[in-house]
Amino acid sequence: MLKVKYPNITMYSRSMCSDCVRSKAFLDKNKIPYKEINILEDTQAQKIVINLNDGEARVPTIIIDNQDNKIILSEPSDLELSMAISKFIDS
Repeated sequence: MLKVKYPNITMYSRSMCSDCVRSKAFLDKNKIPYKEINILEDTQAQKIVINLNDGEARVPTIIIDNQDNKIILSEPSDLELSMAISKFIDS
């Protein structure tokens, strides 16, 4: 059985955010590793999210990257998140 090598995934979230809860549940259910940063607890992270989203603190903002590529998603559906991650996994 081959072990899947996932890209780096950083999720910027906020407490009590239903979309954040859904995205975390999707990643957890599929055993996809990620780093979560709460923008209410990290002012620098909040600035990053605002810069990535044209002045809005939209969460979850999810950055998926490896050494060659980067995809930034704002408030993605589970399907959008799955499709973006699959672009980084060798078939």
